[in-house]
Amino acid sequence: MTLISLPQLKAQFTPPFELPSIVFVAGGRTPGPSWLRELCREKDVWAVDRGLDPCMAAGIRPSFFIGDNDSVSEEARQWSREGKIPSLLYSPEKYLTDLQLALKEAGRTCRGPNGRRGCTAILTGAFGGRFDHLFANLYSLIWAEEEWGMKVRCVADGSEALFILKGGERLRLSGLEKGGIFSTLALSEKCLGIRMTGTRWTISEGNLYLRKPFAVSNVAETTVEVGLSSGWLGIYWATREYAEREQKGRS
Repeated sequence: MTLISLPQLKAQFTPPFELPSIVFVAGGRTPGPSWLRELCREKDVWAVDRGLDPCMAAGIRPSFFIGDNDSVSEEARQWSREGKIPSLLYSPEKYLTDLQLALKEAGRTCRGPNGRRGCTAILTGAFGGRFDHLFANLYSLIWAEEEWGMKVRCVADGSEALFILKGGERLRLSGLEKGGIFSTLALSEKCLGIRMTGTRWTISEGNLYLRKPFAVSNVAETTVEVGLSSGWLGIYWATREYAEREQKGRS
């Protein structure tokens, strides 16, 4: 199995794949500095445009900075120049998003243990902000794996985490805070043969469909295990504190 350790939980994938060697820090909601430092320990860090700012705040020197440089603070730009951080900058008038450019570049330049193109990464700084950005970021990860060989199966910060599971795989989540929110989301037209344990409610008949997203706001009662036969499935988890705060904000 492959174990991805986040500061707040552990995720085990089977069958195994290469351990994440890169952390992409994007420009969405800023992860806490201590959480980010723990996540990035012993990994290459790629700052994706405004993701340079939380890297600077946490005292993390990225191994690479990529993007159109349109939302980065002047302080972070200066920090990058003084630190001579390797950079690849684009015009804001471009076809791909900053994250898509990072995924494509990593797929082009990284090589896994077997010598094949691409490697495995974790994405943070992707939650919060505009819905269209989050939507594009999520589906860009599937696109990147299928086209550029970049595998990103974990999107996380200290409040939320989203794991991506492909047909034939299984995920085991341990260390979950009791009372946290747990949802399963079809990311392809059909997700068939879903098997799930450790949650308050199961999925009727083991199938989910993109246009029938009913399996939200479940509760993880113990270690959770999820598998499926075919499709792309999103497994979302949020802390109880975050869920309660969001609920109060809507009331």
